[in-house]
Amino acid sequence: MKKLDMYISKNFIKSFLLSLIAFVNIFILSQLFKIIRYITAGRMSIGESITYILYLLPKIFIEVTPLAILLGSLMCINKMASNLEIISLKTSGISFRRIARYPILISFLVSLIVFQVMDRVYPKTLSKSRDLRAGRKISETILPATKNNAFLRTDDNIIYYIKTINRVENTAKMLEIIKVDKSFENIEEIITAKSGNFDIDKNSWILKGVVINNFIDKTENSYEVYSAPILDKAPSEFITIQGDPEELTNAEIKKSIRDIRVTGGDIKESLSVLGKRYSFPFASFIVSFLGLSLGSRYVRGASAISIALSVGLGYSYYIVQASFEALSVNGILNPFLSGWIPNVIFLGLGLYFMKKAEY
Repeated sequence: MKKLDMYISKNFIKSFLLSLIAFVNIFILSQLFKIIRYITAGRMSIGESITYILYLLPKIFIEVTPLAILLGSLMCINKMASNLEIISLKTSGISFRRIARYPILISFLVSLIVFQVMDRVYPKTLSKSRDLRAGRKISETILPATKNNAFLRTDDNIIYYIKTINRVENTAKMLEIIKVDKSFENIEEIITAKSGNFDIDKNSWILKGVVINNFIDKTENSYEVYSAPILDKAPSEFITIQGDPEELTNAEIKKSIRDIRVTGGDIKESLSVLGKRYSFPFASFIVSFLGLSLGSRYVRGASAISIALSVGLGYSYYIVQASFEALSVNGILNPFLSGWIPNVIFLGLGLYFMKKAEY
């Protein structure tokens, strides 16, 4: 890294961090009124409210980082332009792409950090912040007695789907049990039941209103009451199955999608969350092209206009991204395609302005 690159990188990182701190503080202040209401209503203590804010930080960091990169890159280059450094560098034969190389590289590294935070940190802190907001203590480990849309896949390729399961009473409603072959490619048997009761002594389910479809023998049988030792998974084992995909890591979402897909369940929401996880983090990298190119020219009195334009473009990204996300949730567009369309659009704008900045 040459002295020029170190100088630009240092100024860029400084501008980015200042912008990041400013945006984080703004978002925290916007939450203070809610937190004060929680405290006055007795739903949180002062100590819990501080913990709640700490749990919000990963979510805030993810949401404001693209704006911080955009504003930070504009501030950095605009300062250089106001000092006539950009013109001097261009006059000496250094292209603007060469000037912007390391800020763009740093923005890409920031995107990778956002990706990791969104995958590993955000799901855990989101779950804990929701617990605090609902008035549940973080130390509480009491699981709900009733769980909806429970899934479980066993080692011997048996998949359970239960619409409602009660781990206290050991009962369930609307069960579907699918047995798949060893290669996990063909369904051998599907058992559906209106209700069921788990017999702890026999370690098996006693099902009612049962229909068994055997795809090997091509037979269908109905039973008022049915008991089979193969159905040996207790209701307590279903409690570990995750619910809200926002609270899952990428690996857990993928596993959940595989299990739900086999049962024929709705996976649109999970796919949409996963698609966003793989697209939104790179918004920081993409908007850096806009910030750097818009700040490359200095015109007296135009700094405020450039800042307003860049922030406007930044919020425009959020609007476009949210619009395409809604299309993916409704099943109109592929979730990964809808996640990357805003990135492609704004990358095109950034490259266009980057080309203009060369002259």
